[in-house]
Amino acid sequence: NAGLTEIPEDIPLNVKGIYLHNNSITNIDPNSFSKFTELTHLDLGNNKFSTINDGAFEALVNLKTLKLHDNELEEIPALPTSTLEYLDLGNNKISIINNGAFETLVNLKTLKLHDNELEEIPLTIQDGTFDALVNLKRLFLMRNKLEVIPALPISTLEYLDLSYNRISTINEGAFVALVNLKRLYLRGNPFICDCALSWMLHISSSILGHDHI
Repeated sequence: NAGLTEIPEDIPLNVKGIYLHNNSITNIDPNSFSKFTELTHLDLGNNKFSTINDGAFEALVNLKTLKLHDNELEEIPALPTSTLEYLDLGNNKISIINNGAFETLVNLKTLKLHDNELEEIPLTIQDGTFDALVNLKRLFLMRNKLEVIPALPISTLEYLDLSYNRISTINEGAFVALVNLKRLYLRGNPFICDCALSWMLHISSSILGHDHI
């Protein structure tokens, strides 16, 4: 929290972590991090940028944690690194996930997309957007504008939070592929409690307890 408006130029090249959260950075240039090949943690949370230039993270071949939360991003930036395990895009203005947005993130374990403007998850999943996430365990989608939840093809998922969206019903089979799911949060949605949701009664209470609805 140093009141920075741009990426400093005097950061040592061999650092493992760069923490620039809680500043006023408005622009991420393509070469901002081009020399930090040993970097494993990058925190740019709570700044003021709305876009990230393509190639900005291309040199970060060892990056494991990337925090971009609490900015003004309207779309997911290019993420070429396959080493990433933790990605926080929460509290931005993202309204759609472009096809291929996660295609390189084969080692990602935690994905945070909460507090955005997402409405089109059904289309993007059917396009194969999530297919590359073969190690994903935790997915945060609470406080978006989702109305419909499709069948999620993420068999490794253990934690799914869909709280406080606009979901009124869930199709039977929506979670059938989630064979490792341990926690499911659905509270704060305007569910219509009719026969269409009767199948939810069979979900194990260890996954969907009363405190999760």
